[in-house]
Amino acid sequence: MDCSIKFMSHSRFETDAFEKEVSSYLWANEIQRYQKIKGFLREWCHLFTNKNVLDFGAGYGLSMSALLFNGASSVIGIEPDKDRIAIGESMLKNAGLAGRARLIHVNETAMLPFEDEQFAFVLANAVLEHIPEPRKNYLCEMWRLVSPGGHLMIIETPNKYFPKEIHTTNLWFNHWLPKSLAYKRAIRLKRFALERKDWNSSGWRGLGYFEVVAAISKQMLVPECSQLHHRIFHALGIPASIIDPYPTWIFQKI
Repeated sequence: MDCSIKFMSHSRFETDAFEKEVSSYLWANEIQRYQKIKGFLREWCHLFTNKNVLDFGAGYGLSMSALLFNGASSVIGIEPDKDRIAIGESMLKNAGLAGRARLIHVNETAMLPFEDEQFAFVLANAVLEHIPEPRKNYLCEMWRLVSPGGHLMIIETPNKYFPKEIHTTNLWFNHWLPKSLAYKRAIRLKRFALERKDWNSSGWRGLGYFEVVAAISKQMLVPECSQLHHRIFHALGIPASIIDPYPTWIFQKI
């Protein structure tokens, strides 16, 4: 079902307005990111149509607007960066989305101020790679908030099993090294600036499927089937996105 068609009548103007806000407040690559996530979520809109959604690590609110465009009833976004929240709140308000989208500042994203099983859909878009290992507490916290039958979607986070680190250094096998050795190699090969102080949160080590399933219980993987190898792996009982550079991980709570 193409939910974007169903909701176009009341959200096209709002989404166009938000895109204009992105172009006014942010950089050109953020417009591309917004358009990309909006198109991607269209394919999965049946999971969150008319549902209340949590956006974990919402940043400026790009994925929040994309969720609303594709049919979400309301979206709460949590974000530890106050500057991003200030910009995001202005964009959402100017785009007419403030009534259905709310950005909340939290200092500690492993302890969120929500009741158990409060959201039918939780999205983590391009965020978990920026949380240093171990990530179990963060994964458990997101899973705690998913209602029975609901879904957790993890996207745009690099795959730690893919042999090339394509997020931060673009080096083969670097993310398989211990942290200190990976950092020294990235510096030596001039793939990470010495003056930068954010190595731990730079996204240099991605997320793995087994890292996720070890942290959450009573789950069923919803397979990505957009490419032939996805369908072959799924037929063989192998997680469909297991070798993708940027996998799509969707887990249903059962």
